[in-house]
Amino acid sequence: MIINAQHYSKIAVLGLGLTGQSCVRFLLQQGITPTLFDTRTAFNVSTITEQFGSVALNLGTFDGVDFSQFEILLVSPGIAISHPAIKAAAKSGCLIWGDIELFGHFVQVPVIAITGSNGKTTVTTLLGEMANQAGIDAAIGGNIGIPVLDLVLDQSIELFILELSSFQLETTHQLKLIAATVLNVTDDHLDRYDDFSGYVAAKHRIFELADTIVVNRDDRLSAPSQTKKIISFGANAPVGENFGLVSGSLYQGAEALLNVEKLAMVGQHNQMNALAALALGQLAGLPINAMLTTLKQFSGLAHRCQQISEHRGITWLNDSKATNVGATLAALEGLSNQQGKLIVIVGGDAKGANINGLKQPFSQYVDQLMVIGRDKELFVAIYPQAIRCDDLTQAVIQANQLAQTGDTVLLSPACASLDMFKNYIERGQCFISAVEKL
Repeated sequence: MIINAQHYSKIAVLGLGLTGQSCVRFLLQQGITPTLFDTRTAFNVSTITEQFGSVALNLGTFDGVDFSQFEILLVSPGIAISHPAIKAAAKSGCLIWGDIELFGHFVQVPVIAITGSNGKTTVTTLLGEMANQAGIDAAIGGNIGIPVLDLVLDQSIELFILELSSFQLETTHQLKLIAATVLNVTDDHLDRYDDFSGYVAAKHRIFELADTIVVNRDDRLSAPSQTKKIISFGANAPVGENFGLVSGSLYQGAEALLNVEKLAMVGQHNQMNALAALALGQLAGLPINAMLTTLKQFSGLAHRCQQISEHRGITWLNDSKATNVGATLAALEGLSNQQGKLIVIVGGDAKGANINGLKQPFSQYVDQLMVIGRDKELFVAIYPQAIRCDDLTQAVIQANQLAQTGDTVLLSPACASLDMFKNYIERGQCFISAVEKL
């Protein structure tokens, strides 16, 4: 395999989930048989041998493994590149890449990328819908959807729209982007980084890859330090080419684009997502009419402020994807104008995050708080009148007893789900099931 005029043949794939398996498929297509590694000793080997036949497969800890024999390590996002064996390989001259970096050396069409602590899946999916509405064959991928290496050689694709996590950005170096954004930055993944500044720096790597940057004017941590062409969006009046919110309408400069009442998505955080998508879409050359039509039709994603019921005149909202403080804060602010009382269910695995930023919003927006999960006492500490519940089903029952016609019950945990559920999807489905049984 020739990249940057250099021939590579000694490649290892670390991590054999969906991303790792797509790396193996791609390398085999290029005539390279990689060596495979996975830290799971109980790994189902047949999932590999049935796809790829006889390949060198190593299971178990990386401790003591000498990776310096390889020219490239393709590291899956779930594996920390700070592992001593990986750091030693890098020091010996081995390239530490992810699938996104390899994709970047083969992609032949424009690429847009979106990162941020919250909203990136919504904006990525929304932008993909806008492109398809405009008649452009766009593929979304990265942290969502089909692994990008399974799509990169598809010559029918005209535009790639990637959601990128901080973990993916750590191993991406030469991907060329026509536009990129960091939607926002809040505490997250502090179980993986030494401190918050390390997480912010990982997000900001996207700026080095982009020709034009779309910046959130309301979030100083998402702003770049380097000077590049910038288009901004925010919840205030915009100037020039920038996007903003004026008197209940989406604007670009002095031009009104769409009244927010016509948006299919709910909440001010989704109005900001719409503005970000409009800015990125314009940079991709998407016609404004197609983008506005999509905004009138796209109601959002499952488990993201998703209305699931109006049982007894009570609105039930499933925001299980809110796995960190910033996501819950966005939901609370987005619902600040709702009528009736707001009852909120939070809790789970806080992943070491500081939740004190929710103290004032809880006081301002929340009428009753229900707490569940391993870190429930963190929430009780900042909202002493919170009601402790043994599990999510009990929280739904308690909320139903407290709520009256016109009230809203919001599941927005501000925590990861793995202390009680397989993932946020299972948590959201449990919430939906509990509400349906009322």
